[in-house]
Amino acid sequence: MESAAASAFLRTVMGKLFQVLEKEYNKQKGLRQETLSIQQDVRMIAAAMDDSLHALGRGERRTAVARLYREEMLGLVHDAQDCIDRILKRLTCRPRGGGGVALVRRVAHEIKKVQSRSGFADEIRKLKARLKQAHERVVGIPMAAAAATVCHDFATAAPLYRVARNPVGLGRPVEELLSLLDEVEGEPEQLRVISVVGFGGLGKTTLARAVYEAPDAVEKFHCRAWVSAGRWSPENNGGGVREILRDLLWQVRPKDSMDVVADDGQRMEALLSEYLKDKRYLIVIHGIVMEQWMQLKFIFEDNGKSSRILLTTAIQSTAKRCSDDNGYVYQLNTLGEEDSKEIALQGVRSPELEQGSTALLKKCGGLPLALVSVSDFLKCSAEPTGERCAKLCRNLGSHLREKDDYDNFTELRKVLMHNYDSLSVYDMTCLLYLGVFPINRPLKKKVVIRRWLAEGYARSDSLCSEEDIADKTFEELIDRNIIQSIDTRDNTQVKTCRTHGIMHEFALHKSMSQGFIATSSRDHPRPSAYVNNVYHLSIHGGNLTDSEASDVDISRVRSLTVFGKAGDAISHVRKCKLLRVLDLEECSDLEDSHLKHIGKLWHLTYLSVGGTIGKLPSSIDGLHCLETLDLRRTKIKTLPIEAIMLYHLAHLFGKLTVDRDDLNNAKKMTKVMKFLSGNKSNLKTLAGFVANERQGFLELMVHMRNLRKVKIWCGPVANGSNYTTDLSEAIQEFTKVPMDSMDARSLSLDSEECSEDLLSSLDFKPCPEDSKYDVRSLKLRGKLLQLPPFVPLLSGLTELSISSAILTRDLLSALLSLSNLLYLKLITNELENFELRSGAFPSLRRLCFVVQSLTSALPAIKQGALPYLVSLQLLCPGLVGLSGIQIRHLKHLKEVTIDSGVPGETRQDWEQATKNHPNRPRFMLHKSDVRVESEGPGNEEASAVREKRKICVVQPSLDDGLDSSLKKMRLSSDSSSRLQMIVHTSPTMQL
Repeated sequence: MESAAASAFLRTVMGKLFQVLEKEYNKQKGLRQETLSIQQDVRMIAAAMDDSLHALGRGERRTAVARLYREEMLGLVHDAQDCIDRILKRLTCRPRGGGGVALVRRVAHEIKKVQSRSGFADEIRKLKARLKQAHERVVGIPMAAAAATVCHDFATAAPLYRVARNPVGLGRPVEELLSLLDEVEGEPEQLRVISVVGFGGLGKTTLARAVYEAPDAVEKFHCRAWVSAGRWSPENNGGGVREILRDLLWQVRPKDSMDVVADDGQRMEALLSEYLKDKRYLIVIHGIVMEQWMQLKFIFEDNGKSSRILLTTAIQSTAKRCSDDNGYVYQLNTLGEEDSKEIALQGVRSPELEQGSTALLKKCGGLPLALVSVSDFLKCSAEPTGERCAKLCRNLGSHLREKDDYDNFTELRKVLMHNYDSLSVYDMTCLLYLGVFPINRPLKKKVVIRRWLAEGYARSDSLCSEEDIADKTFEELIDRNIIQSIDTRDNTQVKTCRTHGIMHEFALHKSMSQGFIATSSRDHPRPSAYVNNVYHLSIHGGNLTDSEASDVDISRVRSLTVFGKAGDAISHVRKCKLLRVLDLEECSDLEDSHLKHIGKLWHLTYLSVGGTIGKLPSSIDGLHCLETLDLRRTKIKTLPIEAIMLYHLAHLFGKLTVDRDDLNNAKKMTKVMKFLSGNKSNLKTLAGFVANERQGFLELMVHMRNLRKVKIWCGPVANGSNYTTDLSEAIQEFTKVPMDSMDARSLSLDSEECSEDLLSSLDFKPCPEDSKYDVRSLKLRGKLLQLPPFVPLLSGLTELSISSAILTRDLLSALLSLSNLLYLKLITNELENFELRSGAFPSLRRLCFVVQSLTSALPAIKQGALPYLVSLQLLCPGLVGLSGIQIRHLKHLKEVTIDSGVPGETRQDWEQATKNHPNRPRFMLHKSDVRVESEGPGNEEASAVREKRKICVVQPSLDDGLDSSLKKMRLSSDSSSRLQMIVHTSPTMQL
């Protein structure tokens, strides 16, 4: 929906405004009527905007009047947001100062609040009047001429697929899917559901069709049927299930289908089930949705004939649900570089063309539909050149915007719009927001979510917190393959991601057309008028000069993100009065002086800095609203005590100690202790600090009651000090929680700089009866000769990572007592002999060994051990053969990963072992420099990049639409070399 971002934000800040107004009302009873009136007026603005924009519909062709009306509504909402922000600042701002000065300031502040209430109420009423006038101007004027004839939602339109013959990169994927149709030696003859999942336009239809028509499939199955479920709306007509049944019945029993009335769904189910019960069948259902599968799955009973059902879908959760028993999820990835060039460049491989098309192909992101659209566009010229490719790359976004005529990008626009329109308003907003980052840039999930929260793009309700809503939105985008996961944590949670290349381009230009985002880069400078009055400004490469910045109206900017050099333009950040997010983490010319006015940004909620910054300004205490402070890329080693006393600070990152002058200042220490003891601190993440003395973070940490994640670098131990005792007490206090607590806590301890086994000397006192020691995730790094005695006391421990130069047999044996572990990672240079016997790790789902020098076999896994293991990662460059590990008895195994540096014979052994396993677990390679090192400031994660799969190309349905020109393409010669590969950096201990 147009203006999703503005509407979502308005509704979010409304809730905060109402809370503040209610608080003010409680102070002065006479404000009740005024408060209720303002609330109702603001609600009316938001509701009227939603109604007006809803009238335009989705995917419809808009008239010029409709476009102007949309722009006016956007301006109105922007003004409403600005007004609300000013109200919030005036009503909640805390004046600074001390003594008599503080008293004068507080009195003046209260007077200003009283005087401004009527003024703000007038502003709200003026906005309401503007809304009424805007509506009256368009009454009776057609807003969407095609509304009556256009389908209500693109998702419900009937797709028409046309499969390309001899498409690029088809060989290997077809072989893999055909092998999944075969029976595995020793496997029971049973029904298997295979789900092919991937982003729209990727080639699912053609791949499924090629498998369906393969001679092997024709010969092996008694009957076959192909049906496209996506042509029927899941909301209407019984979800299209009756039509699917009729199509299936007509293909397997034409005679019976003629005798069944169209509405007689139960009769069709009975006839189909009866006919299939003694047949080995292959059924392909293209474009399945969950509602349809839940009604259809009961028809396909397991008849012991090794029948197969092949489904295609763009939704990850649908694929997993359909294949949740003994099925298989086949993930389609994008095309590799060579196949991308073959499609887009029409076989022309001149150096000039290849060089000039590099950026364009990156934007296409290996999506076949995008590549074909580019190919068709280039065909319109006499001959493709690198210069023409570069020009198309600069203007690609304009080709993805809504247009009234048919062109080379029409099918691509439809697919992208379908992905966009299928999202909720809040999901749309969060997707558009990702346009502030450069295309194809790896993004950390937690950074993305914290920025969404800082912007107010996650509205909590009575059931879910804002954090839960933001996490749910992220998972939704991952589920729809709009955001691609490129690295995961041990617990399978996405750690690093990126927006799909062409979807990023689509979302960026959609957000720019709405005035939501403005970007400026060295290659794509934007005029000042373009930057004026935008919400989010992203500067790439220092294009916004000082003179330009002084002429630009950036008073409405709510986030400023700088990549590369910013120049003197960064000095104008103080003009962004409503700034919520300031991300200077990758600003390469940032200096301490650039932050001297930071305290004036009262609304600032998220601050991330990098470069040569060595000290925070004293004005940091003015950031009353600050929630996230990220100093990991700076040279800052000490933190002023004022930063600890920021009321709303929830996440603090760096490798920090407390300023020594502050520690010696008795007045400051008394003040901070009073602040912490009064439970005023909201700090949840402290990652992290260096513990090397009695005074400092260890002492303060004991009083931080809301901490949930902590990382500690343990300094050297001085003779005769109480350091070990203090560290034990701090950790003990952090892990001690009430018996009924459900809070998930995470702890990371790094003692690599210590000369002794410090962690093994940490011990806890007995826990009180009404409490327990509870940590869900624990990471230990250092010289560990034995398991620290406090670890078995952590009753809720489910994730454990241990990094030590040597992992002894005694330490490994002690791990067996941790029966609740779900995820275990062991990182070492040397691993002593060990055996996992029957019953070992009865709950473990994922096991990872990272061994640099594998001089002996890995631990033997006996039958009965690891009964629920799903993922086995053996990241050992010295691995030889199967190393005595038999995976066949691991009944729930779904994936096996080995290091890409192993010998070729070892790779073949493991690939064959996965093929012989009844579950057909995915076989993946992992490229890593296996070093045992921890994450810290300056140790940046190299992005994980998944090798792009050589897949086939499809002719369109709405899901997988491609141009007929692909019928002329030939099978790529390198398609047979394809292996699924995940490339990671060296494993690190991360919080």
